[in-house]
Amino acid sequence: MPEDRKMPNDALRLFFLAIEEVMGKEGMHAALRGAKLEKYINNYPPKNLELGVTMAEYGAAEQAVEDFYGPRGARAMLTRVGRALFNYGMKEQSAVLGLAGQALKLMPVPLVAKMKLLLEQMAAAGNKTVNQPVYLEEDADAFYLVYPACMCEYRPRHSSPTCHITVGILSEAMKWLTDKNFNVQETECLNIGGKVCRFKIPKTPES
Repeated sequence: MPEDRKMPNDALRLFFLAIEEVMGKEGMHAALRGAKLEKYINNYPPKNLELGVTMAEYGAAEQAVEDFYGPRGARAMLTRVGRALFNYGMKEQSAVLGLAGQALKLMPVPLVAKMKLLLEQMAAAGNKTVNQPVYLEEDADAFYLVYPACMCEYRPRHSSPTCHITVGILSEAMKWLTDKNFNVQETECLNIGGKVCRFKIPKTPES
């Protein structure tokens, strides 16, 4: 397991708010107890960007949600949490997601150009604000957000890609930007032995 990487307080606070929205307050308390993070019950991290929490704490909370719902139900629930997390980030702390807000939606440029701009902003925020290295690649058909370090490294080993939170965040980001649905997939995952966590965002929507 890598050395524990620090994160901004608000990244974990927003994650907790998103979990609470999906699971309710009692479910959130159960998840925090399961993660051995009781210190955060009714005491979320402060709303600032100081590097006061860790990826291991984030990963432990993620794993606790999975344990709560079981492997089959967890994927859908964690994706929902990721979608909620994007929306909290938009409302409360756009620096965590690196978003320029409504201005980006209204730019008179092709859809794919907007998608690239949004993903570049999110990558820049990961590097500058969240302390999570990330870079963007693309080919003719898709964009790829690539994370050389991830919270999943602090979770038990899984048999399939496990970063459903990020899939939810990216799915909701594309929906917010375009009003269309995109089939975002994690194609490589550090947790199961990949060299990076890699997320494929097709340039063509499903609907």
